[in-house]
Amino acid sequence: MNKIEIGMLTKPQGLKGEFRVKHKMEAIKVFFDLKQVEINRVTYDVLKVVDRGGFFILKTKQLTDINQIEPLRTAKVYAYVSEEVANDVNHNLGYKVVADGVELGTIVDVNNYGSTDVYFLGTGQSFAAIPNLIERIDDENKVMYVDSNLIKEVIL
Repeated sequence: MNKIEIGMLTKPQGLKGEFRVKHKMEAIKVFFDLKQVEINRVTYDVLKVVDRGGFFILKTKQLTDINQIEPLRTAKVYAYVSEEVANDVNHNLGYKVVADGVELGTIVDVNNYGSTDVYFLGTGQSFAAIPNLIERIDDENKVMYVDSNLIKEVIL
């Protein structure tokens, strides 16, 4: 089993230990089969998962009160998944980003802030995946080819 980050605990939901998780976009499908999560190196048994669009609400067996949730705000939430699922979730991590034959960097993280994925490069730069930016992805060689004109407009 592989441990992957699936999101961040944002705040309590109600008084009985339920909490909101802002999911990593690539990890959405993991939520539907969650049996356990790890938060701050403690494992919790998942009783219920509710999809609310931009976030998920989780209820665990061990967390039963809002006061147990408050100290966990902004903690990363992890799940243990098969290697196949981990590879699928981490799709594009480690890929080189290339524009007109020039390597811009390697993707080290992908997040979603609501409207689109944001790719973070090892160079410290980032870019939003706007329409028509990604020309093609070569999974065999782990390369993402991007439009050289559009990338100039969105890379930070």
